Amino acid sequence: MTRGAFITLDGLSASGKTTVAPLVAALVNGVHLTDDTLPTFPRMRAEVDAGGVLPARFHWWMMANHIKSETARALTESGRTVVVESYFPRTVATHRAMGHDCAPEYPSESLVPDVAILLEVDEQVRRDRIRRRAERGALSYWHQREEPNVAESTRVYRAFGLVRVDGTGRTPEQVADVIADIVRSRIPEPRSERATSHDRN
Repeated sequence: MTRGAFITLDGLSASGKTTVAPLVAALVNGVHLTDDTLPTFPRMRAEVDAGGVLPARFHWWMMANHIKSETARALTESGRTVVVESYFPRTVATHRAMGHDCAPEYPSESLVPDVAILLEVDEQVRRDRIRRRAERGALSYWHQREEPNVAESTRVYRAFGLVRVDGTGRTPEQVADVIADIVRSRIPEPRSERATSHDRN
């Protein structure tokens, strides 16, 4: 059986990840794997966030990513294509921006994406979206803590070598089309089975 592809979308807050990810999954006939794969995710996240301890939050999100990694591994090995929004790069980028010391790399034995996308938009567009979130009370303490140092987040994303896609001036559907075309160009059919663990080379 051929493996399915593993596709991830990362990027700064308000870059459009949550909107675009399910559209990409539909275009590539894939599964949109969300944080709901972790039982009681909303309650656990609320408790960790409320604690206000940066290292604890970092390790909790790493744990959540490992669960997504193993779930995605099982699905891709069964032949399904999987799309994940916000994976290890986002966890590392956001927490480094907030002051936590962590290396910009995928953990050993984690499932490394076949196509890893960095979704970007013009910074003024992104800031306008952030402002609107703040006005309706939808900007969390942690987002507010990251925002002053998003330059560090961006450096981390680029250190991961993600494929940059600019969503400025495009509808979510158009952005999803661009990403789906990238996926098709990089993952020809049929695909042969290959190793799924992190290769440090």
